[in-house]
Amino acid sequence: MNSRMRNLSILFLVCGVFGDEVKITVMEGDSVTLHTDLTDMKRVIRIMWRVEEDDFVKVILVLSESIIDKDFDDERFRDRLQIDKTGDLTIKNIRHKHSGRYGAEIITATGTIYKRFRVSVLDAPHGIGAAAGDVKSMSVMEGDYVTLHTDVQTQRDDLILWRFGDDGVLIAKDDKEDNKSSMYDDVLDGRLRDRLNLDDQTGSLTISHVKNKDAGIYKLKISSNRQTQYKSFSVSFNNIQCCETVEALTRLVVTAVMGVAAVAAVIVLSYDIRSRRDEHKRISDE
Repeated sequence: MNSRMRNLSILFLVCGVFGDEVKITVMEGDSVTLHTDLTDMKRVIRIMWRVEEDDFVKVILVLSESIIDKDFDDERFRDRLQIDKTGDLTIKNIRHKHSGRYGAEIITATGTIYKRFRVSVLDAPHGIGAAAGDVKSMSVMEGDYVTLHTDVQTQRDDLILWRFGDDGVLIAKDDKEDNKSSMYDDVLDGRLRDRLNLDDQTGSLTISHVKNKDAGIYKLKISSNRQTQYKSFSVSFNNIQCCETVEALTRLVVTAVMGVAAVAAVIVLSYDIRSRRDEHKRISDE
């Protein structure tokens, strides 16, 4: 931390911060914006954003005369902070470690304004609807495996969420920043238990020994400090094997019918020949 930022942190610690606290709840991987509610930036001299930790207050961003200072000593906020023309602070791709109290000291030509916020970060919910988008269709044979590809190489700050069905039930999560993967294969009555696998490099999801119940819509969300990406996959079962079986059975039945017809024809022919021979003998005897 540079000397200017350190001095500002000490200033906050000594002077304290006042103002009503705004409570904000956000889901992990989403972004949150802390609003200054300023309408006239011409009278603003400086805005200092800070985060409170126990009894210590740390400045994380300063806006002064259109110059932005960020504290990069704290890895939690690296590449995550963004401030707009009204002084609002956005924290992107948020995690549980970003939960806490935040505040802004806004120094204007007529006085000082204080803003305080308490940010609570919740786990990604186990079920949530997702907006419709482009869907990639995939066909799989029952008993085989299917891999749903992210088509990316994961980065150190990515949060990957895989969901299933119209209700968006969370089935897998990979938090690259915390180096932690979680499989929620006990959901949906445990139908996916021990059949899910995440690729460590790409975050792609593989489902092994697929069953009829696995057919449906799978949704992917990748949150990062740079952008948020969405993908959807429609998994259905390939009925070629079924058709081939029906076709083979049909051929077998046709062959059997033709065989029976052939045998019947031979019997009729033999009977006709015998009848003709007996008739010929009878005439000869007369």
